[in-house]
Amino acid sequence: MKPLLYTVILTLAIIGSGIFTINMLKKDAEALYNFVLEMESDIMAEKWEDAGEKGDKLHNQWKKYKKVWPMLIDHLEIDNLDIHISELESFLISRDKTQALSKLSILKLLVKHIPEKESFTPQNIL
Repeated sequence: MKPLLYTVILTLAIIGSGIFTINMLKKDAEALYNFVLEMESDIMAEKWEDAGEKGDKLHNQWKKYKKVWPMLIDHLEIDNLDIHISELESFLISRDKTQALSKLSILKLLVKHIPEKESFTPQNIL
């Protein structure tokens, strides 16, 4: 009877930690996505100072998430986000609208993709 109880408790703990992890990734990714959307509207309106401030906030928020995310997701995803955020900062400084919007588009895709990739769905299991 005890082995069964231990197995059930362990299984529930694993499922619970998985649900917690997915929810945390979704919340964090949504926060990053919102920064990207705000920056996109600022760049479209050519409000470069506002976009730069939001870029700094995005970078600082990403630094916080970057400490936890490596335990949860593939390191290649983290490297891709790092690269594109760094490139975006360069384009914001040079006020290159086309390139900045291009990087924001890539960041939107990457940020949305991460929680979807880590979710418990049949396509991720098979």
